[in-house]
Amino acid sequence: MNEKRILWALAAVQFTNIVDFMIMMPMGDILKKELMIGPGAYGLLVSSYGLAAGLSSFLGVFYLDSMDRKKALLMAYFGFILGTLSSAVVPNTADIGLNYYLFIGTRVLTGITGGLLGGLVMSIVGDLIPLERRGRAMGIITMAFSLAAILGVPIALILVDLFDNNWHVPFFAVSGLSVLFWLMVWRFLPSINAHLNKGHTFHPMDTIRGVLVSKAQRSALLFTVMLVLGQFTVISFLTPFYINNVGLAQNQIKYIYIAGGAATVISGISIGKAVDRWGRFRIFTLFAILSCVTMLINTNLPVVGLGWVMFLAMFYFTFISGRMIPANTIVSAVVNPKQRAGFMSLNSSAQSLASGTSAIIAGAVISQANEHAPLEHYDWVGYIAIGFTLVSMLIVRRIKKLSATQVV
Repeated sequence: MNEKRILWALAAVQFTNIVDFMIMMPMGDILKKELMIGPGAYGLLVSSYGLAAGLSSFLGVFYLDSMDRKKALLMAYFGFILGTLSSAVVPNTADIGLNYYLFIGTRVLTGITGGLLGGLVMSIVGDLIPLERRGRAMGIITMAFSLAAILGVPIALILVDLFDNNWHVPFFAVSGLSVLFWLMVWRFLPSINAHLNKGHTFHPMDTIRGVLVSKAQRSALLFTVMLVLGQFTVISFLTPFYINNVGLAQNQIKYIYIAGGAATVISGISIGKAVDRWGRFRIFTLFAILSCVTMLINTNLPVVGLGWVMFLAMFYFTFISGRMIPANTIVSAVVNPKQRAGFMSLNSSAQSLASGTSAIIAGAVISQANEHAPLEHYDWVGYIAIGFTLVSMLIVRRIKKLSATQVV
């Protein structure tokens, strides 16, 4: 078994899934103006994918552990490709309101299928990679976020610029790339069915029962929710804030993602190694604290030049993605292999619902007089995100105490 080849194939799946979701945020100003919607409606548009993904991931709890992991991943990824393609081909009608609801429909379709991918990828890593090397493996998988920022989002924005602000084009690109990565997974990923041994009879309620009796699993799910709420509340409106408050132009946004993504690519593997060497709990706490500092700075930025924003974005992206590496390692270690896909799908459901709710929360807090006016109360969103992060740090201390009695 070639671990590196498998990990990069799984990272490729995560890459397209993340780009599909992330591209909505840097195109936020374009979408708000073209669809003629305010912050609340835009927040719902961004959230539609996450809410649908949360529902499908929850339903996956009841059947994923009864399937070969490879087959489940290929089926879910194929559905994701069709969903992304639907966002690319959604028509532009004369009715702006109809366009908005059609687009929400395609995002829901993509979320229903794409929502299963994150949990499946993490469960496969947990099945194939021992805990003592899992931090480095999670570093590679989490690098998909970095590559999405440094390559996927900037390229998508360049395509938008080339095609006169046509927001359909990036979805064509993502769906085409996903076809190639689907073939890559089919070729390199082995069949993963050790959890289907004859001595174990799968029951659809096994995962739910496991969560109900395990304090560590319940704490891990709450930990995921708090961590995601402490991240996407800020990210959801980051681009509109940079444009309307900080004074950047739409065509400068890609440079921020390039700078931030480059920093996380460089740091990702090193953070993974640090997790394996110094411990997942210690490294998480360090990066959670540092991420709070950068959130506080970024949500209170005055009008500054692109260079300053890029400099600060490098630290912000590094610490935000850096805390997810130990966090994913922590969560994967609270469940045994037989229920791992179901639990990680439940965790992915919690993550998707939290990310979807994040944009709604931020949209409810933020106000804007008109489409060109500065966003008001974005700094409040930063304080809320910091509060969620601090709660996640308290929860992880509980998980640490319980981890000594858990099978990993």
